Amino acid sequence: MKIGVVGTFIRDRILPWQGEPVESIGGIFFTVTFLANLLDTSAEICPVCFVGEDFYDKIIKELSVYENVRLEGIKQLPMKNTQVTLIYTGPQERDEITTEPMPALGYEELTIIKDADAVEVNLITGFDADLKALKKFRNNTRALIYLDFHSHALGISEEGKRYYQRPVDWANWVNLADILQLNEMEARTLAGISKDYPQEKLIEFGKKILDRQPSVCHITLADQGSYVFFKNNNKTDVKRIKALTVSPVVDIIGCGDAFAAAFLVKYMPTQDVIDATKFANKIAGLNCMFVGSSRVNEIRQLIHDVG
Repeated sequence: MKIGVVGTFIRDRILPWQGEPVESIGGIFFTVTFLANLLDTSAEICPVCFVGEDFYDKIIKELSVYENVRLEGIKQLPMKNTQVTLIYTGPQERDEITTEPMPALGYEELTIIKDADAVEVNLITGFDADLKALKKFRNNTRALIYLDFHSHALGISEEGKRYYQRPVDWANWVNLADILQLNEMEARTLAGISKDYPQEKLIEFGKKILDRQPSVCHITLADQGSYVFFKNNNKTDVKRIKALTVSPVVDIIGCGDAFAAAFLVKYMPTQDVIDATKFANKIAGLNCMFVGSSRVNEIRQLIHDVG
């Protein structure tokens, strides 16, 4: 199995709710390393991204230890890499401040994964790839396209602070995907419904997504698990999947990335939406047990420990 990962590696500076500041590699580093640790060495994981010259050597060093990660799609640029400061204002609430996003990937960069079985497009900065290039790519590949909408639902202030904002082109992005992933606030932002609206409105929106290109839509709900919407005998079905109970929650950064990687690992060989979503919630929960990406390489042992 060959899986492409499109997005951005990030220099993360984490200011936790409790404890000392932490420097970590974020962005698609979570996606790539979770895939690398959950799949065997016969798989190919192919990140495609631009990396700043100040961060390139570190990324290559960290990923070179994985036999199943290919490095040809990682392109160095003569600029500083995007850095994000994550300032926790509560156990699961945070402010996010970013420096300049890396340039958008074009079609030429994407062709290296044209023969992939699946491609996860993770909009880490929201500007990671050009929409026209992705449309062209979709028309020239057999790969299943998994889209984590992520930061494309965020605007950027002059100071670099991110805030929720519905992009005018959101439907065009959604129509690229076979499988769509949104967290609750991203879904509410695209649907135009505030936190005050009941989750029934969120469910209505999830069902409407399946009138577009995606055949599966995830709306993740943090420690409340997730909704999964999917076609079942030409009808739209929705299931609520429980989260893994974790106490204490150490850090939620990367949970969505862990969720997406785990879903693909289970779904690709079986096409079992429910089983794959249960596994995705489990791995996302395990990701809460450590800061940043510090224990990703222990994920198989953590799975064994929690049963």
